[in-house]
Amino acid sequence: MNDEILDPDTLLNNDSFINWVLYNKDAVVWNKVLKTHPDKKDSIERARKLVLDIYDAEADLSAEINADDVWKRIQASMEGGEEKIIHPWKNALYGIKWALFAVCSVGFLFIISDFFYKYERVSYQDLVRKDKAEEPVLEKENKSKDPLTFFLSDGSVVTLAAQSKLTYPQHFKKNKREVILTGQAIFEVVKDSRRPFYVFANETVTKVLGTRFEINAFEKGKQITIRVITGRVSVYKQDQISKGDPEMTGLVLGPNQKGTFNRENEVLSKNLVSVPLPVVIMPDPLHTRFEEVLVADIFQELERMYGVKILYDREQLSHCIVSTTIKNESLYDNLDVLCRTINSNYKEVDAQIIIESPGCF
Repeated sequence: MNDEILDPDTLLNNDSFINWVLYNKDAVVWNKVLKTHPDKKDSIERARKLVLDIYDAEADLSAEINADDVWKRIQASMEGGEEKIIHPWKNALYGIKWALFAVCSVGFLFIISDFFYKYERVSYQDLVRKDKAEEPVLEKENKSKDPLTFFLSDGSVVTLAAQSKLTYPQHFKKNKREVILTGQAIFEVVKDSRRPFYVFANETVTKVLGTRFEINAFEKGKQITIRVITGRVSVYKQDQISKGDPEMTGLVLGPNQKGTFNRENEVLSKNLVSVPLPVVIMPDPLHTRFEEVLVADIFQELERMYGVKILYDREQLSHCIVSTTIKNESLYDNLDVLCRTINSNYKEVDAQIIIESPGCF
């Protein structure tokens, strides 16, 4: 294949290239092209991105004027949850070639391509398109106002919030379980150490073995949040997958912790949830009373109750003895009472509690 054939203008009129980008056809041919023409990698990638962008634009336009599709949506909204099989867009090739011809004929190819590159985000459609390359996948959409709960093939339970979608295979693979989310959902994942569970949501991946957690990742949102209810999860950016061990660059979240991905500056951060609640069963359902005990013992009990690390100057507070009641309520409520008792303050840093105290007198 000569260099002229690999120019963007030529690629955008090549049926084989478009089929490879959209449906992973002729993958052997085009993977070989990438290996034998590394100097053309940027040109091929620019053309590929423009094909995908126009595919999405054409699909959105088609959906707006397709009366049959509108009627199906009305029926589905009356029924609440909708599960459908996603197939490649049958008329995509003709529509995309026409659109690409129009773009190229007015000389705006590279201007438009640069525009999309500059403001690129990972969308739900991007993820679904990659996932359905080999076989159709199922999609569950909640068009009602109430949460929609359903089971996956491995027994895991998903509670899908309103205006949210989940794409998943009918049967998971032998070595992993992968789903794609847009919107908000709570997952109760069945533990299986041989098959990690992955949730792809916009630019992030959440990996678990078995736990309960919530993800909020709406398509137009400025951030993605992952809140752990029980167990532990790891969260990292999708663009780190190809760089060896992506978890090394991400976060590990435990109970009462949440991870936030800022889509503007692409920064992952970790904090406590707004209302940290006990994660273990207390002997008394209402409260636990401590009489004349070291404050270090109370801090240790709070760590156990809430799964949160509490840092303080052990030497400075080593002789501090208090009497107090720990209630079955928010961690912050209990810390407020305890810190007033020992004349101290506290703050949260990276999902940990820092106690600031002059010591007991």
